[in-house]
Amino acid sequence: MTKKHTSPTPAPRIENLKSGDFQAAALAVTGGPWTMQQAWLRKPDKAFRPALVRFAWEPDALWVLADLSDDFVTARSTGHSQKLWMLGDVFEIFVARNRTPFYLELHVNPKGHKLHLRFSPEIVRKMKAGEHVFKKAQASVSDFDGRVKKGKGGWQVLARVPAAILPNGKPFRPGQKLDISFSRYDAGPKGTPEILSSTSPHKALSYHCRHEWGQIVLQGNSSAVS
Repeated sequence: MTKKHTSPTPAPRIENLKSGDFQAAALAVTGGPWTMQQAWLRKPDKAFRPALVRFAWEPDALWVLADLSDDFVTARSTGHSQKLWMLGDVFEIFVARNRTPFYLELHVNPKGHKLHLRFSPEIVRKMKAGEHVFKKAQASVSDFDGRVKKGKGGWQVLARVPAAILPNGKPFRPGQKLDISFSRYDAGPKGTPEILSSTSPHKALSYHCRHEWGQIVLQGNSSAVS
């Protein structure tokens, strides 16, 4: 069933998060959850597996936690900044400050390899015109953190997206809205097609349809933000 985000979803503020403690960070990220779907299909693929995405924030960063059910966790990448969506499983984050034309696309795969793409209006225009923009859109993977934990029946991603790499670079504040979407490529054994899904109710299979993304609103105590 297609689920639409008709109003901004609250994203809780978190305090004193220890970046080196995966379990503590994962427990602190409680906003949502949003579920993956295949809204462009009349009914989901038989091989579709569910995924839940949660989020939270601190002044310096957005935190994202994804729990991805997966029967066949795989990645053929050999390093960062490769076309990870063509090399096995990948979790994707699309994010922008509300009412700004620039947005980010961030990838993490089961090996912990990352990809960072930045889309300006000019790059979006070229992409829609059919031009190859991969190299033009690439940015440093050191700009964000993506950690992976594998388990029975799937894998988990914990990502930290610094406010500094979004347009204007200013810290986040309560009441701000972010346009956001999460998606995945779920690869199976060799010879089987990837299963695609998204938290956004895309009418056609295009993760870049920003008008169909959801919104989150940052909640918390403004007096505590420097």
